[in-house]
Amino acid sequence: MMIIAVVVYLFCTVGGLTLVKLGSDANKLVITSSFFNLQLSYLTVLGLVLYVVSFVMWIVIVQQFDLSYIQPVTTGLSYVLIIAASIFVLKETVAPMQWVGLAFILVGVVLMNLKR
Repeated sequence: MMIIAVVVYLFCTVGGLTLVKLGSDANKLVITSSFFNLQLSYLTVLGLVLYVVSFVMWIVIVQQFDLSYIQPVTTGLSYVLIIAASIFVLKETVAPMQWVGLAFILVGVVLMNLKR
């Protein structure tokens, strides 16, 4: 059951960040001495909703796992998934050194999951 919570957390985190990035071009912020106006695109709002859901899921997850275990694992997996979303959804390019860093992250996630 907790694996499902971690998967939902990762989906909401990565999806939320990706949607905020996709909607960021349409956002507008106007601040004057007597006026404040914030206009967010529907993609940004949906991304924020997913990010709030991920925060709630994080609270549930941290109650069930040792923080010293779950934080590095979920952070590493979210880095990998964010790079994948950046490549396939946002059409960003990844530099060779980023690939090297990604390989180190994956090795770290594997090492964190080895039984002592």
